[in-house]
Amino acid sequence: MVGEKKMEIQDKFSERLGCLFIFMISHAGHLMARKSNRELTRLGFTLQIEQFPILFIIYFSEDNLLSQQDIANMLQKDKSGIQRSIRTLERDGYLRIVSDDVDRRKNLIQLTPAGKLVVEKVIETAEVMDKQVTDQLSAEELASFLTTLRKITTILEK
Repeated sequence: MVGEKKMEIQDKFSERLGCLFIFMISHAGHLMARKSNRELTRLGFTLQIEQFPILFIIYFSEDNLLSQQDIANMLQKDKSGIQRSIRTLERDGYLRIVSDDVDRRKNLIQLTPAGKLVVEKVIETAEVMDKQVTDQLSAEELASFLTTLRKITTILEK
């Protein structure tokens, strides 16, 4: 009975919400994140995909050290949530928190060698996973999808 009830709920959900792009995009994002997290675990990383925006911003800032507030502003997230993630990433050896020489109240964030390695490995892994999905689409489907997704993003950013 439990399996039948679950299927009934899923059918109702799909029938009512499955045609709404907001739910489909969210669901696709959730499935990609879940697959990514499983792959990261398989590769031996202690990271979750949700932590990558922080690592990527620091990685691409290169030698320009960013404060926790800078990172929060760039990601449009609250500073306390960013701070928790940074502490976890520091504990796991991917980041180092250093005091700002000019303003001792500010903490600056830098990648450790392990952090740089993991970002590079994650980018490689993401490219492989992306290819696994996009190889299932024709060139026209992929171009159309990316154009539509960019348009939706632009609309939502207004």
